[in-house]
Amino acid sequence: LMFQALGFIGSILSASATVARGQEIKRQKEAEAAQIEQERFQRKIQTMEAHNDILDQLEDAEEANESLFGFMNRDDDRSLSAFKESQKDLASSDLKRVGFKGLAEQEQLRLRKLSTLRAGESAVQTAGLQAASTVLSGAMNYYQNS
Repeated sequence: LMFQALGFIGSILSASATVARGQEIKRQKEAEAAQIEQERFQRKIQTMEAHNDILDQLEDAEEANESLFGFMNRDDDRSLSAFKESQKDLASSDLKRVGFKGLAEQEQLRLRKLSTLRAGESAVQTAGLQAASTVLSGAMNYYQNS
């Protein structure tokens, strides 16, 4: 009878360890999700910086071209207007591309974060089921052998 009781206590301790392992996996997944969220925030900042860089390049190009056309005494020329319009179209296209890429990367990171959190929750649920199975198995062995 003593060995059956010790076996049952062992199954309870094993179940407890299983639950603790599931909780630890969940904590690890939550930490991983926090890192992913930080990466997503950094990606957002990088996208805004790239956006600002494109606008700065546009401004620099306009200033340089206005100076050049002014030096050539063509600052009221239609070709200057056409060139400015071409530069703005190019910058607009670049801004859209950078913005879309940034949003797509941020969405991928958001989904990865959610998946990581789900994995942590799943680990807790699985550990709970395994623990319950261990306790039930130990209880069955105890009652069958006593």
